[in-house]
Amino acid sequence: MHFLVLVNQPLALAYSLLSKRENQHLTGVKGRLIRLIAIVFVYGGAMMAASLSTLADSSSPPTTPTAETPATDTLTTPNTTFGGNFWSRPKLTGHWGGLRDQWANRGLTVDLDATYTFQGVAGGGLEGPLFQQFSDEDDTGHTGSGDLVLKLDTGKAGWWPGGFFKARLGGRAGTSVVRRAGTVSPINNDAVFPNVEDRFDEEVGALTELTFTQFLSEKWGFFGGLLNTLDGDANEIAGSARSNTHFLNLAFLMSPVEAASTPTVTLGGGMIFLPQKNITGTLSAYNSEEAAGENPFKRDEGTSLSTEWSVQHTLGERPGGQVFGFLYGINRNRLEIAQDPRVFIGSILQNQSIPSTDSDTWAFYYNAHQYLQGDSSKGWGLFARFGVSDGDPNPVKWHGAGGLGGKGLFPSRQQDRWGAGMYYVGMSDADLLRGLGVGNEIGGEIFYNIAMTPWFHVTLDAQMIDSALPRTDTTWAFGLRTALNF
Repeated sequence: MHFLVLVNQPLALAYSLLSKRENQHLTGVKGRLIRLIAIVFVYGGAMMAASLSTLADSSSPPTTPTAETPATDTLTTPNTTFGGNFWSRPKLTGHWGGLRDQWANRGLTVDLDATYTFQGVAGGGLEGPLFQQFSDEDDTGHTGSGDLVLKLDTGKAGWWPGGFFKARLGGRAGTSVVRRAGTVSPINNDAVFPNVEDRFDEEVGALTELTFTQFLSEKWGFFGGLLNTLDGDANEIAGSARSNTHFLNLAFLMSPVEAASTPTVTLGGGMIFLPQKNITGTLSAYNSEEAAGENPFKRDEGTSLSTEWSVQHTLGERPGGQVFGFLYGINRNRLEIAQDPRVFIGSILQNQSIPSTDSDTWAFYYNAHQYLQGDSSKGWGLFARFGVSDGDPNPVKWHGAGGLGGKGLFPSRQQDRWGAGMYYVGMSDADLLRGLGVGNEIGGEIFYNIAMTPWFHVTLDAQMIDSALPRTDTTWAFGLRTALNF
């Protein structure tokens, strides 16, 4: 069973331009630049060429959408400005002489961010001759990643109300210490995405999102295209898998039980519901196979069904929220369970005979946060995550994480973010993993994110992990991350 949404020819053309397998003559820096330029022209032109006359020299904003923008895809409001002095403006490059503000007020926003992470393993982890057979990672590692995001609000552009286009290009380079750390949960989320198959610790670039959302009323709408799932299972205090100002360890940013049935990039679609201002829900169907950096029309093995609901509430006049999600995957051959770096067990499965299965898989996940003082602008509170799965074929049976964090720990540093927490990963007791000596994993992390300016953040991070993998000593890792928003 395959679920494919209708996507126009520019998407297929863009992927043929991007794929190195289909364009082996485009190599090196020049080839990558050609592919990126081609992609920008293919859908940048297809999506926005018709709106250039509308965006230029208009003195009054068009009719705004009748439907609310989804909570996971908030667009710039008409009175938002990218201006200000160098130290206070929200973006490094400012408002581009007013052009950026004008575009935003007419529905078009352009965002570019870049993240650099330095990490070192101070003790423990995987090392020795066996480790060197499958990895060239050292005690220290450097990774860089970036995202270019284009959004178009059809209501603000004067086309029709309630429509939203979104395109995302992602890239990654450098060599991390994720394998050297020897943990199931990656100690650096930016080293994992884009999740291009068989390209870990290599330079990659990929189209990671191209979607259209249309609200038919203020209460519901539909979406489809090339989906990016990293914004799911988000927690206001702990972050999401896309975060670059929260925790670094992926176990705090999502539940690893989700990885077996939900790729990071895939073709799919669904419906979004806003029954009340504080409740958002989605029902989705999508291909189960990872499509980052690949032609998504050829990555159609298996189908996954999902639903996620988020509820915002107050407790003792303090804001909080909860997220509930359920996943079900069918008809996918799960031979390559070691390939997904979101659950890093490949180091112990080298040259092992992995049994093939197309069994269905399911998972439930939950997260919550509650402020005990203040709110998201300045305050602190508690967070928790929990996930459970079938445990076979899913390599992770259950997962839990919790801690505290917030913003403005010190009166003079009100925009700084901080957090501390612990997590537990309960691995499957299936014969394969049990026979290899895989146990359970427990770890802790503490971070402090310094807001140098609204567009430049520096994170100091420390982690300690007792790994689930055999022949691995307790891992101590320290890191420095910088994030720039252009």
